[in-house]
Amino acid sequence: MSEIILKSGGSKAICSTVGAEVTSFIPANGREYIWQADPAIWPNHTPMLFPACGATMDDHAYFDGVEYPLGKHGFTRKIPFTLGKHGVDFVEYIYESNAETLRQYPFEFVLHVTHTICENGFSTVFLVENKSGKRMPMCIGGHPGFACPIYDGETFNDYVLKFEYMEDGKNLTMSDGTCIDGEEYLPDFHNSDTLALDHALFDPRDALIFDNLKSRVVKLLNPKTGKGFSFDFHKFDVLAVWSIPHKNGNYLCLEPWCGMPAVKGESGEFSEKKYCKWIEPGECFKVGYSLEVIE
Repeated sequence: MSEIILKSGGSKAICSTVGAEVTSFIPANGREYIWQADPAIWPNHTPMLFPACGATMDDHAYFDGVEYPLGKHGFTRKIPFTLGKHGVDFVEYIYESNAETLRQYPFEFVLHVTHTICENGFSTVFLVENKSGKRMPMCIGGHPGFACPIYDGETFNDYVLKFEYMEDGKNLTMSDGTCIDGEEYLPDFHNSDTLALDHALFDPRDALIFDNLKSRVVKLLNPKTGKGFSFDFHKFDVLAVWSIPHKNGNYLCLEPWCGMPAVKGESGEFSEKKYCKWIEPGECFKVGYSLEVIE
């Protein structure tokens, strides 16, 4: 069974074993909130990132000084998960370490991804079990893509990101699109709680990477109508905001991360990554995000 349909009240979600993605969320208003993976623009829905967030140095990482071929965002985006517990309004997907993952990441683990739908939103929770006999460093994150605009007759530029608190607008820059090599203060987001969306934000920068936000809830809204959704990413350290450059796609990714891309000049030793999490043998790490429709 490659797809599971979840229902709650007037809402419906579709989830897939491939990448453990939510591929559709349509609440009672009948609008699709998930990007529908146009292969000509960006062929994904809501991938999860493990055990890396962002690029690694030359697609490799070092664990205790030993080099492993670990690529951008890790290896879970397109792999088939096993269907776990599921009901009318929730589904769990499971993935266990194996010979192929050990070739890239020398730790045994079990990864659980649980999606739960409610009448006006859904949540996604990641749970990682360390099955190794040693401490396990890892990064983990979400990469959900959302329809933007949501309603007919709107454009991408009609929307803003509205943050909980005033922010300083500091963005970590990647001049080569892979490694962090500087920072800037976005002039239209400096000492503000609102970032107006425009594809021109991403064309020269790729992703916006915010690692010092006070906010842990952000709203994607059309300020003319007040409609959109709120996105809660408590317990994550970083929020990346992204739409693929030079494609003008009608979507926006809000990416909560525990972890960071490679930084120019770093050693490549994975355990030295900023926001890397350590899991003790036999212990777990749990984190998640949620969406709530605003009508």
